[in-house]
Amino acid sequence: MTERLKNKDPKDLPVLLRQLKDADSTPDFLTKEDLIYLEMLKSTPLKKKEQAGVYFLLGYGYTRIKEQRLAVHYFDLAFTLADDYFPQPKILTKAYLQVLHGVVSQTSEVALVNHCREWSERFNFPVQDAFADLAAVYYLVKDYDAAATLWGQQLEKAPGCVNTCHLLIDTLYHHLQRYEAAISIYKRVPESVRQVPFIQLLAGHCYKATGAYGAAEQLYKAAISATHPVNTLPMLALAELYADSLADDPAADQWYQRATEEKGSSYELLQAKISYLCFLVARQRHTAAVSLLLFMEQQLNDNFNYLPAAVLNRVAWRLYVLNTRLDLAEQFARRATTLDANDAGYAFTLLAILICLKKWEELAPYVARWLKLSEDAVIKRDWPHYSLVFREVIAQERQTDFDVLLNDQLSDCWLMIRYALYKTTTEGMRLQIPMNIYDQVESIYQQFICPDVPVIFPE
Repeated sequence: MTERLKNKDPKDLPVLLRQLKDADSTPDFLTKEDLIYLEMLKSTPLKKKEQAGVYFLLGYGYTRIKEQRLAVHYFDLAFTLADDYFPQPKILTKAYLQVLHGVVSQTSEVALVNHCREWSERFNFPVQDAFADLAAVYYLVKDYDAAATLWGQQLEKAPGCVNTCHLLIDTLYHHLQRYEAAISIYKRVPESVRQVPFIQLLAGHCYKATGAYGAAEQLYKAAISATHPVNTLPMLALAELYADSLADDPAADQWYQRATEEKGSSYELLQAKISYLCFLVARQRHTAAVSLLLFMEQQLNDNFNYLPAAVLNRVAWRLYVLNTRLDLAEQFARRATTLDANDAGYAFTLLAILICLKKWEELAPYVARWLKLSEDAVIKRDWPHYSLVFREVIAQERQTDFDVLLNDQLSDCWLMIRYALYKTTTEGMRLQIPMNIYDQVESIYQQFICPDVPVIFPE
């Protein structure tokens, strides 16, 4: 076979390039023998245009047999070598973006996307035929502006496409926080798209984010009515709207119960149960919260490896507040900090649980991480939660031990906290507090020792 390939007519290259023109009707025109021939041909002296043609064909051929990494490699070589030579732009653009998406989804290599951006500008990719493919590539590397722009152009071309509408509004809502723009998109799409339940749900979130609670309520109820069987997520969204925005706890409780009484073990149902748990803890309905926890514990354990850090932290903190199943709380908090080691809130939750469990010998590295992440603005914002930890330290009479762990923190906020914490000890009562922070230290001290004093970080 090798000898036959070596003696193959050199005109095979232009023949193969001509066949590429008809790839829409005969996409698998390149055989394995053709690929072997092209691999051999690439090492022979060729004109620049011919060499680029070989690389384009190899890129296309490896796309067809799902050798994505090789395909991207050869496409990049072809685009690098070609000046203005781009045979069959529509077909090759589609193939290139397809394999690029596959590789980037596995590797998140931004450099490959930067190459794509360069090639698309230099060779004027016919993106009107591949908006969605190019948008998906940009989305993978978190270039959400570029992705949203392309999905917007795709939606103009096909306004009735539910999937494109969903991707665009979801990106505007979750990643760009451009809620008004998302609402504008929702208003412009055809009625048939606006009646899709998950589009209504997403649009409701956007209206809620802008403070248009009435419109959000209507869309959530419409999504509930239109979904068969009933979907948990619209009911959960309505419950959270009543709880967080409309201050209607009875209505919130009603919808939480409806959302969580559905049978099954779906992730959406677990989301509803976690949100309901947070609601009950926030309303200090601890008995009901513990009862719900027992009901959902097995599902929590089953989904442990799939829960994102934010959800793990939400559950861990509520268990800490309830002072129940602290072993489970520690497990969830450790997992959250493993998934995201740079979040001050996650570090704090784990620290609070370890203190409550009296694991003082383990504290030092976790305190160091927490202090590194906790700037003064974070301390003031989260002071109602932070103060709980200091009260626990005082209750365990470990103020001196904890103060040693804080010895590198000299910001104004930490200085006030340390003075107030030390003042709760016998020796601290004789402490000389600088006059410029005396009032603030006294305020924090009163919050530490008097449960009825409002927990507000002093200015």
